[in-house]
Amino acid sequence: MKFIDIIKTSNSNLRRSKLRTFLTLLAISIGTFTLALSLGLGQGLRNYISSELGQYKGVNLYQVEKTTLNNFSGLGNHDPIVYNPNKSPSSANYQNNFLSSADIDQIKKVKGVQNLELPYAVVFDYATSPNGTKYEASNSTFLSKNPLNLVAGKTLDSVDPGSVLLSQKYLPLVGANDISSALGKSLFLTYKNAKGVVSTIIFKVKGVYEPSLIQAPIFINSQDAEKIATEQAPGSSPLFNFVFISKSSDITDVQLKANLSNAKFTGRSFADINNTLNNIITGVQISLAAFSGIAILASIVGVINTLFMAVLERTREIGLFRALGSKKRTIFYLFSVEAALLGFWGGIIGIFFAFLAQIAINQIAAETFLKGVDGIQLLNIRPSLIIFIIVVISVITWIAGLLPAFKASQVDPIESLRYE
Repeated sequence: MKFIDIIKTSNSNLRRSKLRTFLTLLAISIGTFTLALSLGLGQGLRNYISSELGQYKGVNLYQVEKTTLNNFSGLGNHDPIVYNPNKSPSSANYQNNFLSSADIDQIKKVKGVQNLELPYAVVFDYATSPNGTKYEASNSTFLSKNPLNLVAGKTLDSVDPGSVLLSQKYLPLVGANDISSALGKSLFLTYKNAKGVVSTIIFKVKGVYEPSLIQAPIFINSQDAEKIATEQAPGSSPLFNFVFISKSSDITDVQLKANLSNAKFTGRSFADINNTLNNIITGVQISLAAFSGIAILASIVGVINTLFMAVLERTREIGLFRALGSKKRTIFYLFSVEAALLGFWGGIIGIFFAFLAQIAINQIAAETFLKGVDGIQLLNIRPSLIIFIIVVISVITWIAGLLPAFKASQVDPIESLRYE
């Protein structure tokens, strides 16, 4: 019996007991549906992170902070910790987490460190648009190695006073209707100094960029950032929780981090942030897939039950096949392929409804809780993922059908012909 004939025969056998087959397919499709959604969710989030942070792959930029910032001993539910005067201060001591001038000098001396940049924290009260509307003005100090997706204009120079880069979403702050018209426009930013004196400074828009997940909507140059941060800092001395460095070419990533660790500092590249987020998503994905596994486990029981019932109902038919010369392996193939087909068709049905759910969920998300988050597709069930799920479900049900198939192949032809 040719394999194609075995598939046709097995497929037609599934239609003999329509209700039982339907219930089995329903259980399989539910498991497939939940598995597809969980994997699609992980893939959608992973794609978004990759699109937002992928440009940071290989960027020579590290965030360095005190190692004590990673010590959460000051938080949470834990046993009392004995005070050790020789140990670095706890992260609960906020002031001691700031990097002192001595710390910054020490970081500069760590082997492999070059081009240290200070992220001055500037707080603007608001930005005033030409029509008088006041907007929040979140900002960040421009870093020379920060990769920007510039869509108009030019990037900032290392010393570029009075110039800013503006997110394309923040064009209303300068009264611009399109990206190109924003170039050269004035941006009015208001802030208070340490004594509470209100000042407004006028910047010129030098470039417009498409922001990523971790980029601020306004970038100001380091010279202006230092000036304003100094005015706002108590005692005219800006404080830093972390600094940014570049790695010299004569040292590896691992060696640099080890050198920083020996000096009681922690260094993270932007690639590390990307990997951390992907690891979190993978963990969530595995957890959701585990719940799907419960539904799939229930469907496996249904497959085994369906095929055992089929063996009992078709005992005389099996005997007739054997009496006409069919071999044991042919009978085995018939029932095992029937099990695989249950998984295949159940997988197709589950994927179909998962795809419909994907369209609905993505649309609802885009119009509600993810409104304004550009470039994100919450669920992304790719063709390769569809093929993978169907193959996995088919293999699982095929394995589940091996025992009933083996039992069917061992039926004695003489006894089976007498079976009532």
